[in-house]
Amino acid sequence: MENKKVIKSLGFVIKKEKLASLATEHKFSELILEDLDPYPGFYDHYHIPVKEEEQKPRSIFAVIKTRGLDEMDDFIRITRYIKKTTDYTFDAVMGWLELQNSISGCIRIHMDTYDDLPAIIALYSKYGIEFLANRNVKPYISLITVRKYMIIEEIDPGIYRDTDMADIYYLEVDRYLPRPQFESISNSIRNNWEHKIYDAAQAGVYSHEGVIELVRIYDQATSLEHLRYLKEKYHIEISRA
Repeated sequence: MENKKVIKSLGFVIKKEKLASLATEHKFSELILEDLDPYPGFYDHYHIPVKEEEQKPRSIFAVIKTRGLDEMDDFIRITRYIKKTTDYTFDAVMGWLELQNSISGCIRIHMDTYDDLPAIIALYSKYGIEFLANRNVKPYISLITVRKYMIIEEIDPGIYRDTDMADIYYLEVDRYLPRPQFESISNSIRNNWEHKIYDAAQAGVYSHEGVIELVRIYDQATSLEHLRYLKEKYHIEISRA
């Protein structure tokens, strides 16, 4: 496909994951959660063992005192400043998660090891981000939304690959669905297809025309034919919803 379309824009991903207090020897005063179940449709539902290099660290969620939307611009500036003035290697985006029947803002952090996490959290605190106090949180399922800058490349009409993350693809769909409908449709498609080992989440990117609605697919063994099949199935099911 020549002259591939590339979209560079702020976007979002909505997904469900299993969270719990971060298991670490460091005693944080801030509430830090970790993702126990990345890509649940891929690993958890079909009992696929996680490869050693994928076990830890996964995503870290540092929970803040506010919903976070008003602080997003400051958060982006602070993150850029920390990266420019230190040697820490990490990726951080702002998001929201469910915690004890309420919505809390959070900073989702990806990094190669936990070693620098205390210093990074301390810098965010120094520059004005206020975190919830640490407490023990037992494993639970949370609906999580993260907002981040995305670069996606079209590999087929309405089908994109993530240029930063391996095995991540996006299928363009006609409209947004409430979460229960999305989960129902996704379960129906999976249950009626032999290739079941993939994870699906809601996503979108912002354009001058509005939101381009997407389904995010994580699949280590996908093919273009698989992605075309899923895109068509979502198109059919969403048109019926």
